[in-house]
Amino acid sequence: MPHPGAFGLLLTLHVVLAVFIIGPLTLVGAAVPLLLRGGAGALPVMRLAARLVRVFAVATLLVALTGVGLVHQGSFGSVRSFGDDWLAASMVLWVVGAGSFLGLVAPGLSHAIAEIDAGGDPRRRITTITAGAALGSACWLIVVALMVIKPGG
Repeated sequence: MPHPGAFGLLLTLHVVLAVFIIGPLTLVGAAVPLLLRGGAGALPVMRLAARLVRVFAVATLLVALTGVGLVHQGSFGSVRSFGDDWLAASMVLWVVGAGSFLGLVAPGLSHAIAEIDAGGDPRRRITTITAGAALGSACWLIVVALMVIKPGG
């Protein structure tokens, strides 16, 4: 069934934003452990990765906001509510996912870069950064599953 009008446009925007914001964020998160093993030779790419993580993690707010807009639009006259368990869970998972990238991955990368600049070894940060990226990525995967399955919806 098609999604006409404003709902279809907002749904398209939501999906496109998710693909082009959350996709690269997840990919950068997955690449960080390899960069850390590269040491000083990977420093230019690591600096870029740190910026990308910060920018894309904040930009996930656009995905969340378009999702909120979809709740208010409803499809085919149906009205969704934030009281729907799958929607509430998705919002909590978004907070955890974005928070893990902003609270673990981005600072971990910044500290690793500072350690390299000081002549140190950033590999001790691999576990924390990898755990943050894995947690965030798992949250995105669960959100996608909830959006598709809509349990109880």
